[in-house]
Amino acid sequence: MTISKEERAQLKQLPIRGYCDWKGIPYTTDTSSELRMVDHDSLVVRTKLNRFVWNSTGAKGDLVDFIHYYELGKSDSESKGPAIKNQLAYARFVKGENIDVSKLYEGTTPRYKFDYDKVFKTQKTTIVKDYLVNQRKLNPQFVDNLLKSGAVVQGSRYREGDKLHQNPVIFPWKDVTGKIVGADRQGTEQDFEHFKKRGSSKKIFAGSDTSTGYNLSFGTGDQTLVLFESPVDLLSYAQQNHQDMVKNNATLLSVSGTDAKRGVQFLNDAVTAKQAKFNKIIVAFDNDKAGFKAADYFDRFSFKNPITNEAITAERQIPLQGKDWNEQLKAGILGTRVMTMTENANRLEALETFETPTSNLKQDDENTSIIKPVNQGEKRPVKSDIPRRNKADRRKENALKNKKIIQEAMGKVAKYQQDQQELKKLLDFTATGLNYSARNSMLIQLQNPQATLLKGYKQWSADGIQVNKGEQGIKIFGAPANLKTIIDRNGEKIRWADATSQQKELANNKQLEVRSIKHYPVETVFDVRQTNATAAQLPSLLPNRPIDLATDKSPKHLDAAYKTLLKFADKIKVPVIDQGVDDQIAKRPMTWQGQAKGAFVQSKKNQDEKFILLRSDLTPTDKIHTLAHEIAHAQLHSLQSQNNWPTAIKETQAELSSYVITKNLGIEPGEKSVDYMAGWSKNLKALADQNTGKVISQALKASTDVTQYLSDNLSHGEVRQTKTSKLLKPDNLAVVEQSYQAVNQTSTRHI
Repeated sequence: MTISKEERAQLKQLPIRGYCDWKGIPYTTDTSSELRMVDHDSLVVRTKLNRFVWNSTGAKGDLVDFIHYYELGKSDSESKGPAIKNQLAYARFVKGENIDVSKLYEGTTPRYKFDYDKVFKTQKTTIVKDYLVNQRKLNPQFVDNLLKSGAVVQGSRYREGDKLHQNPVIFPWKDVTGKIVGADRQGTEQDFEHFKKRGSSKKIFAGSDTSTGYNLSFGTGDQTLVLFESPVDLLSYAQQNHQDMVKNNATLLSVSGTDAKRGVQFLNDAVTAKQAKFNKIIVAFDNDKAGFKAADYFDRFSFKNPITNEAITAERQIPLQGKDWNEQLKAGILGTRVMTMTENANRLEALETFETPTSNLKQDDENTSIIKPVNQGEKRPVKSDIPRRNKADRRKENALKNKKIIQEAMGKVAKYQQDQQELKKLLDFTATGLNYSARNSMLIQLQNPQATLLKGYKQWSADGIQVNKGEQGIKIFGAPANLKTIIDRNGEKIRWADATSQQKELANNKQLEVRSIKHYPVETVFDVRQTNATAAQLPSLLPNRPIDLATDKSPKHLDAAYKTLLKFADKIKVPVIDQGVDDQIAKRPMTWQGQAKGAFVQSKKNQDEKFILLRSDLTPTDKIHTLAHEIAHAQLHSLQSQNNWPTAIKETQAELSSYVITKNLGIEPGEKSVDYMAGWSKNLKALADQNTGKVISQALKASTDVTQYLSDNLSHGEVRQTKTSKLLKPDNLAVVEQSYQAVNQTSTRHI
């Protein structure tokens, strides 16, 4: 068959992700644009590039290569003809469904929305019942009930590859409200020629909502959540444990793979939508390394139900016989082996430790892996004399290394006192709008003063950019998580995952205290200069300013920026008065810059009475800079705050904060910038070294609160929201005049 140039171009556009969905190849989504195969987690698909890389084998390429190496399991020397045939079969499916390939996966979200009415089904049930009863050994009455309720459905015959296949089982997914939002398709025939290792077709329908999965509820279904890798395992478990499921008001959920986090998402949705009172999660994944590894997710974090305010416990269950629940059912065995999450972690550790080296595995054929004996002439592998560290020890060692790096970085914070140019680099970096916390901004600049644009390794990969080999990453703090922690008799904090069985037993018996402690994990990021990013890629990577007054000082955009700052002042409950207060501001003492341009005032009699005053004759850019300065005072130095710094330090903090805010808007401090910096450095030098970091971090925190608000409310100079702010008019100034003239009032000047 001759393929035209246009057809070849269309074939190259076919997404690997779409092929996986069509063939039912299970994967997880590690990042916003990266897929990872469930059965080979070193195989990664980068959806933006529509390419894959199989790190453990070195294979990489496009869709044809993916089918050749992964789906068909072929070696490098073999022809790719069969892979091209599969690609063409997928292309025929897409063409038959009339799907626009260029819009099928925009970003990572399929344009195609799942529609259960468009899933081809039949009224007959003979083939599905025969498959579930005779092949999977489910109870005939149980299967009849499933068919009558629509919990399983017989699909129409379907063409996949070059063959028409018999009717499959359709497992419809319901979300927490009962709406069908996706489905699994399970083939009902054994065909190793077409489906190789799996022996049958498995597929998730395109557009399925992966916040849920195939699920069944028993009793009220709102107390226990049980997770499975497949619908058939779910049904096998349900048949064996039906009475317990009713008693425990359980919902059984298949995540069609091993993405344990989907269980938490389903639970959160159920709690939000139905006020569900879940108090237990059972991870019933397969009895293999992948199952134990996925279940380990629940050993690391503690969960609490916001409705009951009680902890949600996690438990691991595996079949007594066989790898999964259907194997146990077919063997005629009943029962479960219950394990704690600690025991799950120990089993995973053992599997990883004693796993047979891959060099001793030989492929007997495309469908089985058989361990071959080592030849007499070969040297047998021996265990290292160095004892293997367990997961807890490795975690502690890494934590100590990271702590040392961070301590060494923060030990350099005094340089901001000594070098005004270093201080300017920190402020300019914070003003870029990358929205790092104040502490992380300092950590980044202290470790790499040249840093500009930073992302984690996987985030760069998702953008199709690779971190250069041998680069040293920058350590920062990640998003906090509440960790279940034991407090031993010496007051030492021990993560639940690292505790011994004896310590956990004492904790469960309330002989040791258990707390939920906020933990900030240390993460590694890399600067754009440490990657292979090109100049052409940079514009799409850099954050957009909410407005750039450096290039566009139109009255409309200046007014939009000013009004957005007014809205922020309204948000923190500090009204702004910019008319009728010139005489009051004129009474303020002169500064080295001349007459004050504004002031933040607050009454000691009534601490809720606080205002920002601005002169009416300020230029638009002066109004913005002055308002940013006084907002910083309002955030940092009101009577309720604990920042009892000297006046010079308070003024320095406000200037640091307003510099970041105005720089974020594109307004440069002007020719006196160097003078400003020198003055700030002089004030900071008067501090003890240990206070420098605190003073600067407070100022940066105040500024990033504002820049985030600007980003949320301004876009290309236009105001996103139209809600008006509370700007006081001259006829509302009586209360301000009273508080301003009061003897016991406090105020902070703009310098």
